[in-house]
Amino acid sequence: MNSNFKDENKKKSGNNDDKRIKVSSKGKRLFSLLLDFIIALLFVNTISEITKKEHWDLVTQSRDFQELIPFYSSVLLMLIFKDILGNSPGKFLLGMKISAINDLSESPSIFVLLSRNIFLLILPLEGIILLRDDYARRFADKWHGTVVIDKKYPLRPILRIFLGNIIIFGFFSIAILFQRYSIEKSAAYQKAEEAIRNHDELITILEEYPILEEPEMHLDLRDNQIENSIVRVRVGDEGLGKVVIVSLKLQSNSKNWSVMNIKVEEISKSPN
Repeated sequence: MNSNFKDENKKKSGNNDDKRIKVSSKGKRLFSLLLDFIIALLFVNTISEITKKEHWDLVTQSRDFQELIPFYSSVLLMLIFKDILGNSPGKFLLGMKISAINDLSESPSIFVLLSRNIFLLILPLEGIILLRDDYARRFADKWHGTVVIDKKYPLRPILRIFLGNIIIFGFFSIAILFQRYSIEKSAAYQKAEEAIRNHDELITILEEYPILEEPEMHLDLRDNQIENSIVRVRVGDEGLGKVVIVSLKLQSNSKNWSVMNIKVEEISKSPN
């Protein structure tokens, strides 16, 4: 009888532990912020790649710190609005949620969710306060009366990993899809394309296959250029076509590209 009674008590206490609300750990809080920062950075960078202007490589070469402010301001804005739906992507993937300290079943208002993230402007101080607090609360949580807790019924770990991979690799897939569009808008590619289309050895092939395939580009935009920049394309079909490699150099005085050399190779001889 005694052993059965003890077993029943253990089961009850175990069930109570499972139902007990747990404050999210400091490590999870910091890791979720890192995930939010990576996602915000990938999102802003993807939008930046899609919306690149004509001859963006010439603008990038002469870009100063002031022209980088919109990019990093957009990342910061994304971090401020990251909890607009009640949870940030990082908290969702790690099975956490924001609750009011006086009623853990209540979610804070949108105003609180936005205003608490403004304190990320003092991120180093917020990090120190979070690490020193017993309940992993940063200054914004104490100011607005909030706390981050673990969800009672989060998604299964395998589903969270799957969703995380979809989000992160989704941005990379979009970047790959728009890679050609971005390359073709650069002044370097347009200069190389002009040289290719005027090359005597390629005119006949281009009459039958006018589209330049598989464009690749490696640019050296530094003030002191060590190596020439490279634009590589395939002209013609995959079997009997040519691989064309155009070497270019950026002229800092005229802010334009100059063609230094054009190399035409058989596809079979071209290195993979």
